[in-house]
Amino acid sequence: MTMINSILLQPLRNSEYIQYFTDTLRIVLNCDPDALMVRAQYEALENKVQAIERLYKISQGSIVTKEIVALDERRGKAINGVTQLIIGHTYSMDTTISNHAITLMAHLNLFGPGISRQNLQSETTILRNIVNDWKTKPELTAAIAALQLSIWLTEIELSNNEFSIAYDKRNDELAAAPLEKLSALRLEGNELYYKLRNRLNSYMDINEGAEPWASAVNKLNQNINSYVLLLNRRGTSTGEGEPEEEAPTE
Repeated sequence: MTMINSILLQPLRNSEYIQYFTDTLRIVLNCDPDALMVRAQYEALENKVQAIERLYKISQGSIVTKEIVALDERRGKAINGVTQLIIGHTYSMDTTISNHAITLMAHLNLFGPGISRQNLQSETTILRNIVNDWKTKPELTAAIAALQLSIWLTEIELSNNEFSIAYDKRNDELAAAPLEKLSALRLEGNELYYKLRNRLNSYMDINEGAEPWASAVNKLNQNINSYVLLLNRRGTSTGEGEPEEEAPTE
């Protein structure tokens, strides 16, 4: 029976940490905390995340700056636009063109649906991988050339790089906040997260993988996998120094 995967929270940068908990809370909310029987644990974590978020705000009402929002929309339009063009080319009466388009679509499908709807860091990694493959794998570079999509490839790369630079700049600004208080809040947040996770795992076990726990666990693991991928690609899967130990299961 599948349970919620573990993730090291220590290596997550402050903004990533907040985003991870925000994603987790959103998934639990969409699955109904009352139906999952974790309302108290959900609300406790939600309140703590709000406290952490308030400490790190660098713009009115949100830790996400307007620049980052604009760049995220720009790269989303780029990948969505080129995807639609590729889909259109799969219907070409020219078999050479349609075969190139089918090759590109098969490659995009490897990254799953809704690339532009992934969390911020997961989308950054996916787009970077797509650009790298389109520029280095012969069958993909040939398809890009044949379909005259080089300008789209350039736009995806530029917008994604500019997003990454802006995101890192925001991380630097967040790092200037009072680290001592942040560290304490993060430890408290960790404890509340583990309580929520352990409670969900317990109900998943007691109810032998029934709904709504099965769907919630599956969605939470998908989210966790995207952050683990981020940490692995950045080479910080074990964090700086010794990784923190998780709280014991209740």
